[in-house]
Amino acid sequence: MAELPAGTDEVLAEIRRVVRDELGVVREVRLEDDLINDLQLDSVGLLTLVVGLEDRFRIALAEEDAAGVRTVQELAALVQSRRPPC
Repeated sequence: MAELPAGTDEVLAEIRRVVRDELGVVREVRLEDDLINDLQLDSVGLLTLVVGLEDRFRIALAEEDAAGVRTVQELAALVQSRRPPC
């Protein structure tokens, strides 16, 4: 598993919050989880997750960006890469 960029803990916490609170997934969300197969997110669930992350971190994720994302780790790295430097 690749190392995540610095500062990604906050992104992971928000992914876990959205998945739990807004999508109703009761199991623990792990980095290696596949968004579709493991977390069983459908297109509406994926959209809810992406919009929640965009709103929280004030970023925009292009559909082309999100199309290449399969796991929680990949999503966290993508969001972190779009965040402005502190």
